[in-house]
Amino acid sequence: MRRGPVGIVVVSIVLLAVAAVVVARPDLREKVLPPSAITFIEGYGGVVGVAPASSRAVRAEDSPADLLVASEEGLQAQGPIAARPGNEPVFIKDVITGYSTSVSAAIPAEITTIRPILGCLLTPPQPGTLVGHATAGRSNLPLALSTYNDQHLAEAVQAFVDQYREAGMPNAPASDHLAYEIHDVAVTETSAPVFLVLENRLGNRLWNIHLAEGARIERVVLLGGDQAGVANLDPVVPIEVILNSGLAACNIAPAYEIDPQGDAQLTEIYARADAYDIWFRDSFGVRAGQSRAGFDIGTISHIGPVPGDAEPKAKYSPIGGAKIRTTQDKFFEIAGQVAEGADFASRVVAIATAFAFGNLATLEQGVDF
Repeated sequence: MRRGPVGIVVVSIVLLAVAAVVVARPDLREKVLPPSAITFIEGYGGVVGVAPASSRAVRAEDSPADLLVASEEGLQAQGPIAARPGNEPVFIKDVITGYSTSVSAAIPAEITTIRPILGCLLTPPQPGTLVGHATAGRSNLPLALSTYNDQHLAEAVQAFVDQYREAGMPNAPASDHLAYEIHDVAVTETSAPVFLVLENRLGNRLWNIHLAEGARIERVVLLGGDQAGVANLDPVVPIEVILNSGLAACNIAPAYEIDPQGDAQLTEIYARADAYDIWFRDSFGVRAGQSRAGFDIGTISHIGPVPGDAEPKAKYSPIGGAKIRTTQDKFFEIAGQVAEGADFASRVVAIATAFAFGNLATLEQGVDF
């Protein structure tokens, strides 16, 4: 007689557990839920545009500002909001249609390698062009693409050996930190061509561009990050890239003012921010601090006016089947398309085994690394 109520309770617990997983880890949704369920959840508004581990329940009375929270990590999107210039929040649904954060298994149709520019001078915007400036912190939306070099392998080998000596055979070396993270850019500006300056702070970044009908991109400049690329951009649009290493060589240090506190210790921070503002203005004609659109934790930036009822919104363009252009490190991998023994984890174990004279068990005896 109790099987019915007990069954309902069990099902409810399972559903709550699944809900917790898909909210905390959007990258696992494709592995847990069918496409129809993903569409329902994203349409419901509790997951889309929210970086994992920073979401909360969205209430009907919430405004976009209610879903933007300042923390030690900076500005965090805690609901389905996009960043506008000056980091003003707007509901994602008001600027783009069909938006999705289900990207972890998406595979592009074509990948073209691009290279950073030589030197420090970038092409300026043409007269009459509007400059759109998006910044990316953490989106926590990794792609099935990763890239790395010998230094990454060396660090992973050392960590593998340390774990082996401490606890025996460790788990396979993780490569999550080597994946490209996605950051979306919705462009609704149609009155003039748009010159996009896309600025990444850390890691490998792929910017996915979504245009409203009539929007035109003049040029894209990628600043910062270890590696950087663009998806769903017309192949005729030129791209210029200066990565973190290039910025350092050019003595360019992206920096922004924080909320004023009246503390003398902030003088250096403000000086760096002012120096970057001047360089940005001289390069692109707008000030970096005033033009930036990008939360420290969030998934999407918006460039252009918020469309009215009769105006076109940006249309979401998926990564799956897209054409991308990106810089790459020494090694480049697409999950599921790597030859056996050639993936990151296998390379790490092979190097450790070679240093251990072909027998990992000797690591316990203190082989030097």
